[in-house]
Amino acid sequence: MPESRKMTIAALAMIMALAGCGGATDASAPSEAVPSTASADTLPATDDASALAVRQVKLEVLGKGTSAQPIVYHLDTNGTENDADLPWSRTAEIELTAAEQKAGRLITLVSGSVRDANGQFQPAACRITVDGEKVASGKGTCEHLLK
Repeated sequence: MPESRKMTIAALAMIMALAGCGGATDASAPSEAVPSTASADTLPATDDASALAVRQVKLEVLGKGTSAQPIVYHLDTNGTENDADLPWSRTAEIELTAAEQKAGRLITLVSGSVRDANGQFQPAACRITVDGEKVASGKGTCEHLLK
């Protein structure tokens, strides 16, 4: 047998042997069950009612008169208040899941503008309180990561 033919046969035998190692199975052979790596003991617990934390959150826009631009907020829902009488506030009870207590939940308030004594538009002062404690204040925008 010529040398090149021997090499071709050897190469084909090698390819077939390697292909057989790739996991092709005999359909008549019983399949082996692969044990699951996750069991009921290792799965993360789902958030249940006992893991909830309730926070009282109050958003405020300070000033006098009427807001010149809409007040926009994200609290328990997203909302917009047009032509709001100032001072303005919104209060909500927020239930935080265990995951939100770790990672946080963003509370935002865009206070819009008010006219100052000279008739100029200025960003309105805003404030966020959680459970009666001031956690954020500013002019124009306020935000807080609630945990």
